[in-house]
Amino acid sequence: MTRGRFSGSAAVWILLLAYASLYPFVPLRMPPPDSIAGVFGGLRYLQAFDVTVNVVAYAPLGMLACRYFLDGGSTHKAAIAKAIAFGAAFSVCMETAQLFIPGRISSIYDAIANTAGTALGAFAFAEPWYSLITKPLGEKREEFVVPGNWGDAGLMLLAIWLIAQLNPALPFFGAGNIVGSGLDTDDLTVLLSAAVAMSVWGFGLFVSVLLARDQGGLRVTLVLLSVALWLKFSAASFMLQPHFSEGWVSAGRVAGLLVGVLLLVPTRRFGRMARTYLALVLVLAGALFSKIVGAYSPLDEFLRVFRWPYGQLANFATLTRFLHELWPFMAVGYLIALFLRGRRVESNP
Repeated sequence: MTRGRFSGSAAVWILLLAYASLYPFVPLRMPPPDSIAGVFGGLRYLQAFDVTVNVVAYAPLGMLACRYFLDGGSTHKAAIAKAIAFGAAFSVCMETAQLFIPGRISSIYDAIANTAGTALGAFAFAEPWYSLITKPLGEKREEFVVPGNWGDAGLMLLAIWLIAQLNPALPFFGAGNIVGSGLDTDDLTVLLSAAVAMSVWGFGLFVSVLLARDQGGLRVTLVLLSVALWLKFSAASFMLQPHFSEGWVSAGRVAGLLVGVLLLVPTRRFGRMARTYLALVLVLAGALFSKIVGAYSPLDEFLRVFRWPYGQLANFATLTRFLHELWPFMAVGYLIALFLRGRRVESNP
């Protein structure tokens, strides 16, 4: 492996963390005189939930950074130390930048939690965990997923898709959100079902193209859909106001989901190039159709559907909504590049 193998994935995760840390970005201000003291004096505002989120969010950074340093020739101990140092430095930079953003609160305790999360991810490469868990999982990844950077990019896209499912105020395989002043989707049930069916069908083909073997795509797709639905149900029961708890799903979406899976069953056996081309057409078409029936609302109205007892709701809601809207187009770009690569390989055997 080369050092550049995981640099792209690490860069994407760094951008996600930066977005979550620095939203809403503007307007900037000079830090108030008492803000520096507040960095060290916020212990009474410390919540277990915030600490947990910080640790979980920075653990992937620790893993990716450690993998990056290992591929650069560092020993395991040196790579772990470098990854932790990088995570700590990045966290301090984010907390310092928050001093200049109104509404954001900088805290040394957040930096400590972030560093702990980085360490937790980096220690996946420490013995005995590396030999028992991390290395076998890496070998399985190389066996079942397209090798190299292409497979890594596809897996990162799947991770981004799953992160977007954490927001229950976003419709399942659709555009917009569960409240808004858009078109009345009750009058466009057929179009809505068609949009969801195409999106699910295209998603399943995307998964099948990502796998190294020309089989197993249906099983993996069903597992991912089940995980996403579980995340939606769990998040809805925890985050949403009671009368909005099932707003992300409808009869039209359920029908589209079932039709999409049924259409995937025969087409998953097409050749790899045919599946790649069909996947990019379906994902794009599903996204465009969803835009037609999607309902959008201002941020303040969007946030009112939540019953969120913790801070940083706007950060979470806007980040997941951004990823939700962007994912189909990132997937289409990936599939186009993969299709063109396949054509070059076929023309130059």
